[in-house]
Amino acid sequence: MSNKDRKPFIVFEGLDGSGLTTHAFDLHRWLKERGYEVYLTKEPTDGVLGGLIRSALKGELKVSARTLALLFAADRTQHTETIKRLINSGVVVISDRYKLSSYAYQSIEVDLDWLRKINEGALTPDVTFVIDVPPAVCMRRLQKERFHTELYEDMETLERVRENYRRLAEEEENVIIIDGNRPQDVVNREIFQKIKELELLEGL
Repeated sequence: MSNKDRKPFIVFEGLDGSGLTTHAFDLHRWLKERGYEVYLTKEPTDGVLGGLIRSALKGELKVSARTLALLFAADRTQHTETIKRLINSGVVVISDRYKLSSYAYQSIEVDLDWLRKINEGALTPDVTFVIDVPPAVCMRRLQKERFHTELYEDMETLERVRENYRRLAEEEENVIIIDGNRPQDVVNREIFQKIKELELLEGL
């Protein structure tokens, strides 16, 4: 397959509770309705490494910040191979989180340059949408949705992560911040319009 047949890799990022999973699903559905083959994925993955990460985030597995960062990078390495295979075979890939999550969250405790080093094999997405929602709103949503909190889910930490995302949007390639503190359909319309404007896909 020629390079022109390669399809885009699109990522959604943001705080837990920001709606990125919802908007990733909505874009997946929108593109499928327009005839594209689309694969929706996420990080951590559903593999063994992803399971270890989820256990650590829930506090069931005690690991250091550096160990957790390495687990994420290892999980991402396997995930990236799948993503490459799919986009090169003509499938649009949408991921609910990717490397920017590691940079935004883990750089609170771990050196950002080291995080970039261990993730240097990761792809640069064709576009990353950071769904920006105030931490207080995210916390209210999370408290409604589940009975437990995970690592990083406190107001002070989320404020720092939000600032990290904003700074990273200036430093990393192809990152767009979307105001997610609006009705779902309004946010979706902006995302769909951005996809059209970027001309990542023919026929939109």
